[in-house]
Amino acid sequence: MKYIIFTFEGYGFPIAKHLLDEGQDVTVAIVEDEWDTLTKPEKRKYEPEEPFYTKRRLSLYKNIIPTVSAEKMVQHMKKIKNPKDYFVFFDFNHLFKFAEQVQDLDFNGNFPTEKDRLFEVDRDEAKDFVKKYYPHLQFANKKEFRTVHAAKKFLKDTEEVWVLKGKIYEAQTFIPTTNDPELAKHQVIETLEAFNEDYEEAGFILETKIPSVVEITPEKIYYDGVPLGMTINFENKPLGSGNLSMQTGCAADLVFPISMENRIHDIAFPPIVDKLAKKHKGLFIWDASLLINRQTGAIYFGEFCPNRPGYNSFFTELAAMPSVSHFFESVVQKRNPYLLGTVASSVTLFNLMRDPNERHILSGATIDFPDSIAKDVWPYDIYKKNKKDKTRIVGSDWHLAPITGSGETIDEAVRNLYKNVEKVAFAGVYYRPKSDYLSMDYPTSVLQRLRYGLQKKLYSLPFEVVF
Repeated sequence: MKYIIFTFEGYGFPIAKHLLDEGQDVTVAIVEDEWDTLTKPEKRKYEPEEPFYTKRRLSLYKNIIPTVSAEKMVQHMKKIKNPKDYFVFFDFNHLFKFAEQVQDLDFNGNFPTEKDRLFEVDRDEAKDFVKKYYPHLQFANKKEFRTVHAAKKFLKDTEEVWVLKGKIYEAQTFIPTTNDPELAKHQVIETLEAFNEDYEEAGFILETKIPSVVEITPEKIYYDGVPLGMTINFENKPLGSGNLSMQTGCAADLVFPISMENRIHDIAFPPIVDKLAKKHKGLFIWDASLLINRQTGAIYFGEFCPNRPGYNSFFTELAAMPSVSHFFESVVQKRNPYLLGTVASSVTLFNLMRDPNERHILSGATIDFPDSIAKDVWPYDIYKKNKKDKTRIVGSDWHLAPITGSGETIDEAVRNLYKNVEKVAFAGVYYRPKSDYLSMDYPTSVLQRLRYGLQKKLYSLPFEVVF
């Protein structure tokens, strides 16, 4: 097949680069205006992207992969006479405007809708959906606020520990690092005061913190409504070792396929998910993060990635396959692309360097790695000054590049992962170390959560593991 990849923030660029390296025909379509990615509720409170960041975003993969505008690509696609020869991939569900324009043109692909996106944008709508259709999941208590002042007044008299969740992307989730109510409330209040404009723009939520939480995220994929396969993802979101410090998109993860006969399948994918999949053309992706109270065994709903890949998890899944094109060719043929018995891992390289004269991420520094590990390098934030130049950092985002490793056991996958990491050169790089990845010393580590799920018989593993 030929490939058309739509992107706004650049998640699809690493996939495009891998496909090109495999000899595939790939075109990348760029959504230039952020307005075109917004749902109706988001447009009511939209503030334009700063020109500085627009310029850097539109520089991603410059002189590495040619691009066209999304609008021009849609018009071109309407003229293609053999759409079945193509796979069109929308790398995020906020690209629904363009997906909806081409979903009836007989292309292979994935086609997120605005309704899918709203499950991610509107936390209340997602929770109402879960309450109605997910009988095994519970919800933490929550309080909604419009002002920081009102939240501070509420926190003054509470004896519980609360998690802070914003309603827009800029208002990040903050989880107190302590279970002491007094210390936790001070952490939340200081976060609210430091970023009050972001939290007050659309309001925010305080949700009771689940003690001794175990987070496990199952994902299931379909094609034209046919269930194909399922994976389990253990993700480390915080920046620091021990799951300390601020939240990131993904700092590291462990992903592997399992049988859909496991108990966790029925918890995460009630019959409504199959019904949703049958209403969607092409590739349909659904997950649900499960937050388990280790003390009581109660399972709580965390969040969805509704009808979109997770990142890094999609790269991690692809790393365990013979090729990236294997995934797309398999799903179109309604075959399970996952290889049972494989394991894959990732860690994100973060760019913590700052321009000494500006608040922005430093731009222009080089990143080097040998061709021998290119299959396991998934850079977001790169460009070249010209085609013969070294690969450089754009400075549009601090998530620089996920690195992956795979194998037939966790030890092999992680060993290969960190061998690859050692071959990447970038000044000022930060990543969570191997000792942390394989740690059993804190309750939220990857291996502690994996072992907990086994002990509770949520799943069985198609490979051997020794703790």
